[in-house]
Amino acid sequence: MSLYAKEEDVKSDLIRALHRWWKAAAGDSDIPDRSAVDPAALKNLLPYLMISDLELDPIRIRFRLVGTKVVEATGFDFTGHYLDELIPGDEDEPWMRDYVISYDTRQPVFGFSSIATKLGSRYSYEYGIFPLRKSGPAIEQFISLEDYFGHSLMSRELDPWVLAKPPKAAGD
Repeated sequence: MSLYAKEEDVKSDLIRALHRWWKAAAGDSDIPDRSAVDPAALKNLLPYLMISDLELDPIRIRFRLVGTKVVEATGFDFTGHYLDELIPGDEDEPWMRDYVISYDTRQPVFGFSSIATKLGSRYSYEYGIFPLRKSGPAIEQFISLEDYFGHSLMSRELDPWVLAKPPKAAGD
């Protein structure tokens, strides 16, 4: 898992679209208000989105909404769960670091990660984490997106982390 140094490093059209929305929704503020999140305006992004609540003292992230493509990629719906419950016992867990960076800087965080399959292979994805406020200046939520670049998973009965075979190219 690694962070991108700048927005231009992002390859995902989905993350770029969410970033454009985030900047436009902020208007004259540095970050948008949660009330600006309009599912109809973000319809094509919804399957890849997560909305999370920020709790302070100690800092915790609780997932309020998890899109269907995220559920498919991770193998379960973690709506209502805390990040530290999903990856317990690791004080240096990088996901929490990324949320804290976004909170501290009041800026989006972009990065690249990979998921290991049960059979030992991996596939990569990009992510973006964007802070949101609710009626005041304090950050209280995040909207984030994970782009799996069209990876699809095989039947859960076989193995929820095994990637489907890519379609054959013409002439194969």
